[in-house]
Amino acid sequence: SSSASGPGKFCDSAMRSLTAAPPAAARKARVVRSRRGERVLVAAASVAGLAAIAAAGPLWLASQSADAAFATVTRLSGPRPGLRSSRLQRNALPEPWILDESVTLAADAPQLDGFGVALAAVVAVAIGCAAFFLTREPEPRADGAKEEDLPPWADMLPVVRDAISGKPFDSILLDMRARHGDAFRIFIPSLFGETIVLMGLEANQFVFTAQDKNLDQALGGVVGTAVSGKKTMGTKERKTTESGQIFDKASHAFFSNKAALKRATRIFVDSSEDFCDRMEKECTPDQDVFELLWRYVVETNADMLYGDGENAGRIVCTTIESINKEGLFSSQVRNAGEDLRTVLDRSYRDRKENPSKYEGEDSLFTEFFALSEGRADSDMLQGFQQFMLTLQLAANGNQLVTIRWLMSHVYADKAILEGVRAEVEAKLKSKGPGATIRELDLDDLLDLRLTNACITEAVRLHSDIPSKLTLRQAEIDMEFGSFKIPKGSTIFLYADAVHKDETYFPNAGGFCPHRYTNSEEFAKMQLNREIVAFGHGRKRCTGEAHARAQISALLASFVRRFDMDFSTDVPGQTVPEDHDGPFIFNTANTLHLKNLRPRAGGSERSENVPVMDMAAAAFLSEREERLNSTGSEPASESSAACPFTGAKAASP
Repeated sequence: SSSASGPGKFCDSAMRSLTAAPPAAARKARVVRSRRGERVLVAAASVAGLAAIAAAGPLWLASQSADAAFATVTRLSGPRPGLRSSRLQRNALPEPWILDESVTLAADAPQLDGFGVALAAVVAVAIGCAAFFLTREPEPRADGAKEEDLPPWADMLPVVRDAISGKPFDSILLDMRARHGDAFRIFIPSLFGETIVLMGLEANQFVFTAQDKNLDQALGGVVGTAVSGKKTMGTKERKTTESGQIFDKASHAFFSNKAALKRATRIFVDSSEDFCDRMEKECTPDQDVFELLWRYVVETNADMLYGDGENAGRIVCTTIESINKEGLFSSQVRNAGEDLRTVLDRSYRDRKENPSKYEGEDSLFTEFFALSEGRADSDMLQGFQQFMLTLQLAANGNQLVTIRWLMSHVYADKAILEGVRAEVEAKLKSKGPGATIRELDLDDLLDLRLTNACITEAVRLHSDIPSKLTLRQAEIDMEFGSFKIPKGSTIFLYADAVHKDETYFPNAGGFCPHRYTNSEEFAKMQLNREIVAFGHGRKRCTGEAHARAQISALLASFVRRFDMDFSTDVPGQTVPEDHDGPFIFNTANTLHLKNLRPRAGGSERSENVPVMDMAAAAFLSEREERLNSTGSEPASESSAACPFTGAKAASP
């Protein structure tokens, strides 16, 4: 904020004239709903603002930061994407134009001198352009919808201000929900234009149940655009192509076929044990386990998808590092698309010339090669390459995030760690004397109830898709509540709005796997769309069983063999809440597992563990009873106040 008197006070007055209608006028504008009247009001405010900035612009710019100027320019162009997009009415006035009565500005800014005068002129021109467009007669929308029937435009000034100040992704979205409700519109340049944002339990039910068959998957187009540098087809359009149809068949055969899943499980248990053997030999006490673990995950997935995935794994690792540094639309992502295309072309030719080399290989590429009958041309291979990279980024993004947070939570809480160990040892004992992780099959891994509950909880708290980012495109006209959603609209569902809601998840920020250990209660939560960890409906994650088997095998191998020291950059050594947005693959980079060493007592402790499905759950329940009765054992931050009984507040 500026100083209370002198030039600072004068600058504040000038800024308020730019960014806020007089209170009386604002109240009147909320009552008078004439579109023409609203446009005239804004035009008058713009003219007044133009005069004010002409007089006070240089002085204000000399005393304010460039960030504040940027926020002001952004606010004044506000939710007017129609100025650049024919998809929107350029002159229909959304509610956010009734601006806040106060704006907080940065202080102690560098002097801008002559540059400030030039910038003031640019701002003045922008205001004049806005006034021109706002006073034009309305143009009908291409989809025939009326502005008053659609969700309101979000007020973007607080969003820009929060983003500049470093406010977390989830907090920004939840604050927008508090201001505008469960449905509002934003503008996403280059990708979607006008986008309808939905939040809340009714929104989850709307997207995943009621309108599931009428909503097309849109995420693939985002990644495809990032890969190719140009807008790519959505899922429905893709399925009309030969390569898309073959890919869908190959994906179903690889991810949904029970025999293929069982073969993949053999790979998971063997590779997890092999990796632990390697860690035992190579990992030094001061080395962060996650530095080695994330590459293992990517390379294992590359082998599953591409067969001999050495080159593909290297490309995807480089791509993920680039995304972490530069974002999803970095040049390296586009380069990765071309690099993977080269790998696929070479591998496809080699499979045709030397089929004996690939006999017995289990990979998605093998399924694609068989279905294409060796007749794929360059266009089909390019389409397949885009699908594969989309799958790689989505799968690795979710898995890397989930595994890092999952292992951090488990090793941060002794009770949960010992509970998972007890469950694994009980399962191994049921397999017979001397059984190891290598003897576990798909059904065994999916039957580790606490282990899989830990996975579900980690996904609820931390995964990208679908929790933080579910994108759909409406194939028909539809309605959500009192609002219309025209055909062709892009819908962004933020499912974490429910995942972070105390109504459905008491102690929502806590890691409480016992929310899901009661199978009947868990089924109800899924049916009601309270928990959407792997999605629902036609677009449910086809690789869920693969992911659960792979992560369960990896966690079982680690907890059975190793002790590790958990640490974090957060004061108090507690597991922090996750506030990162989607496509941030180095999330939880403040969490560390070091000093890997053989587990104290060894795996022979399994002889003392009774064979029972809920051995781990019993351990945790007993611990909670001790806490309630004596308070003698402090709980870690990750499971404090965890409702171990699975009870939750009644739905409203």
